[in-house]
Amino acid sequence: MRRLPSRFLLPTAWSCAAVLALTACTGPVLGLLEQEQAEQDVLTIQTDLDGIDLASTRFLAERDGVEYFAAVPVGGTGADGTVCLLIEEGIGVGLECAPLEPGTAGPTIRDSRVTAVLLPDEFDRDSLTDDGFDLPHPNLALRPAEPGA
Repeated sequence: MRRLPSRFLLPTAWSCAAVLALTACTGPVLGLLEQEQAEQDVLTIQTDLDGIDLASTRFLAERDGVEYFAAVPVGGTGADGTVCLLIEEGIGVGLECAPLEPGTAGPTIRDSRVTAVLLPDEFDRDSLTDDGFDLPHPNLALRPAEPGA
């Protein structure tokens, strides 16, 4: 077995330590998905949600009888970093899935009443409040729909 000279081992060890430290410092883009699912996180309506990991749903907020949730797709059905915004209203659930990255707005749902945007933990929320969005949860921005939309 060939041994490497010790002058190569030290830089290699420091490189590995740096990679591990950087990996450990970067957390999830949406930290609440790392928490245990509580009773309020479970959707009332669980039909027609093929592709969504129902054990991953997390309650974000309720506004005017509409509930907002975050979730992830079932393993293998979405790209890495894909998260979903779900809106549960009455007898139906609307959903939008998209990649979520720090500093960038995520899945967005627009309907006749509201625009809802899922936000990563690291995001400039001031820019959204300046645009008329309300933040009922750190990971959710809501704005009433434009008239005629």
